[in-house]
Amino acid sequence: MAHAYHDNLTGIPLFAGLDDDELDLVAQSATQLSFPAGRVLMREGDVAHEMFVVVSGTLEVTRNGEHVANIDAGGFAGEIALLTHHHRTSTVACATECTVLHIDGRVFSTVIEETPGIAAKMMPVMAQRMAANAELH
Repeated sequence: MAHAYHDNLTGIPLFAGLDDDELDLVAQSATQLSFPAGRVLMREGDVAHEMFVVVSGTLEVTRNGEHVANIDAGGFAGEIALLTHHHRTSTVACATECTVLHIDGRVFSTVIEETPGIAAKMMPVMAQRMAANAELH
């Protein structure tokens, strides 16, 4: 049986290569949360403990106080630091009222350890995101 957040993850590029069972495993590490506009979800330089998938609303990404991008529904943030165990490269805040899937890093790490094929399938998108991130520095 599909997990409640399975459909929210289906169209996300980071999870595009995962089969239904793998998506369900990832979905089990997610919790849906709602935040008001202005709420900071992560700060540049902080240690990563989670990532976010935008269900509705818009997130604003800043680096060194400068606007870098907006992330709308279907987008995601925080995956680089979470998966590479590095510090956050950007600050991400809710530009509007937002609903997100919060993917807990500890739970997600357990999923990856138990099903390493998930990480392998995510690597192409991770590599693209890391290259794009490096160009912004």
